[in-house]
Amino acid sequence: MAYINTQEVAAIRGQLKAKFPQLKFSVRKQHHSSVIVTIKSGTVDFSELLDEHGYAQTNQYWLNRMGKHEALFEKIYEVIKTAPASVPGGRAWFDESDSMTDYFHTAFYMSVNIGSYDKPYVCSKAAKKAPKKVVKASKTTLFNGWTPEVIQGSKSIKVPTKSTISDASGINETSEQVARMTQEEQDRFVEDIVSRYPNLADSLMTKLGFGLLEAQET
Repeated sequence: MAYINTQEVAAIRGQLKAKFPQLKFSVRKQHHSSVIVTIKSGTVDFSELLDEHGYAQTNQYWLNRMGKHEALFEKIYEVIKTAPASVPGGRAWFDESDSMTDYFHTAFYMSVNIGSYDKPYVCSKAAKKAPKKVVKASKTTLFNGWTPEVIQGSKSIKVPTKSTISDASGINETSEQVARMTQEEQDRFVEDIVSRYPNLADSLMTKLGFGLLEAQET
């Protein structure tokens, strides 16, 4: 007769917690004959196994369907089967059932689920962030401390490698390239400058405004 007691369930819970610290489990007894294990959250990504509700059931007899997680679930089921024997009077798991003759004789029944029907599995694995590229600027340049390398971050403008923003030849060539842009290219260029270099955009807007006022006065 299938049977499992509270102490045996507690042993399963304790060993799962100790051996798989990357996962958070819920382990409970059901009808004195079954243990229900639910993997609630963890750093393991089970997305390829989960349904649209973030839930998946497993079967100890079909672990080959677990893909790259097969070895992990083999270990989880092994703990569930052996942990009860560590309790005084606890039984090692066995299964002498014969479904062909409707004969069922096992130590206890077990169920392992990823998430539950009303609470999806939560993967707490932090996404890796791409390192930010820091560009050092010289404070001697014309555009508020931005070097030609920064301006050259836009694919629409190319600054001669042997010139600087302060050089008249460099300014003339850059201005001419901007003037030759189509309206669409100008829009993309402005969006690129505003999104990537907001300080530069603010400085340019101020300088252009004062420049237009001075031109009107003369």
